[in-house]
Amino acid sequence: MLYIMKILLSLIFVFTPTSVFAAKVKCADFKSQKQAQAYFNAQKPGYKGLDRDKDGIACESLN
Repeated sequence: MLYIMKILLSLIFVFTPTSVFAAKVKCADFKSQKQAQAYFNAQKPGYKGLDRDKDGIACESLN
């Protein structure tokens, strides 16, 4: 039974969309707005938290 639960938990982790983990990335994780923008452009749409006003510019507070 424990073996089956381990397998199920592993499968859940493997098939969880990356957007679930995106919330953990925040502007404070970047040194500059340019760095945050590059990351946002490469990773969106899962990283909406970096662009709170939805204008396409990530972490404007880092300017």
